[in-house]
Amino acid sequence: MLSWQQAEGRRHAYDGVFSLRPGESFVALCGAEVTVARSDVLELGGHWLDATCWACDAVWRDRERIPCFTGGVP
Repeated sequence: MLSWQQAEGRRHAYDGVFSLRPGESFVALCGAEVTVARSDVLELGGHWLDATCWACDAVWRDRERIPCFTGGVP
């Protein structure tokens, strides 16, 4: 199962359902190693405002057999 976590300016996806804490790093589906900051955790008063990592989105969609997002472009 995949989860999404905001980190380093993007919402990244990762394998697993475990919650990440501030200071913890993870390897996102896009291959980037990113670290979670306190402001990335909703339960600690953070905001979910960063843009989606489209590389993670593409890997997630491929795994789930969901067509790629085209941003409304046919």
